[in-house]
Amino acid sequence: MEFNRVRDSCFIFISNYILVYFSKPVSIPTNEQLVEEMNSIFPEAAASVIQDTISVDEHHVLVPFISDKGDYSLSYWIWQRHKWRIVSIDTKGSPMLWKIDRNDPSSFYSVWNIHPEDQLSSIQFYLIRDRGYQITEGIENYYPKVQVDTNVSVQEKSYGVLRLPNDWIAFIDAYMKVETAKQPDSFFNGFFPEQYMSFGWIPYHQANKETFPERSVNGSGYSNGKVELEHVMILDQEDIELP
Repeated sequence: MEFNRVRDSCFIFISNYILVYFSKPVSIPTNEQLVEEMNSIFPEAAASVIQDTISVDEHHVLVPFISDKGDYSLSYWIWQRHKWRIVSIDTKGSPMLWKIDRNDPSSFYSVWNIHPEDQLSSIQFYLIRDRGYQITEGIENYYPKVQVDTNVSVQEKSYGVLRLPNDWIAFIDAYMKVETAKQPDSFFNGFFPEQYMSFGWIPYHQANKETFPERSVNGSGYSNGKVELEHVMILDQEDIELP
């Protein structure tokens, strides 16, 4: 038996077989290294100050940062091929939905980095499934509207990560199972058909009134295509049904 150790994995050669054991990811690079890497890959990021490094799980890290233009931004990092790699950068920090595993709603996280000049006090997040009507093989099906929400404060920190609430996860999981049973060949080619389900947010000013976050939207971005991100739409009260 021959042992050969390299950085973060151990290769064990047994006759003609190779067994590979991977160790845990190493620590995230220093702030200086993060800034250098982002600006090298995507100069438009103009990263200047790293605000935090937030471990979403062992292999995924969110890095909110401030650019030298004063933008509050987001970057997404994944442990791949023995290295922390950037998979996406947004120059603005409006909420996004990060799907670690697109087929597992328990791995979905809302992420954001709101510019302080927008003076938000809180964000109300929504999951909405619109009413629908469908005839399949002569069978009529009616789908009632589903609307659930949760609130987060953005007064103490401009950025944050929020795993979907358990009741949201349970609903999405049940929805996936039903749709998979109905159309197993086509469902996962387009997860979350827009006509049925969507995620949204309403930003609230410090006076607890709706507002538009001018400094936190309409940025540019970079992606290497190896990350699943969904834009979270800005809503207003007209889009919401009240009891």
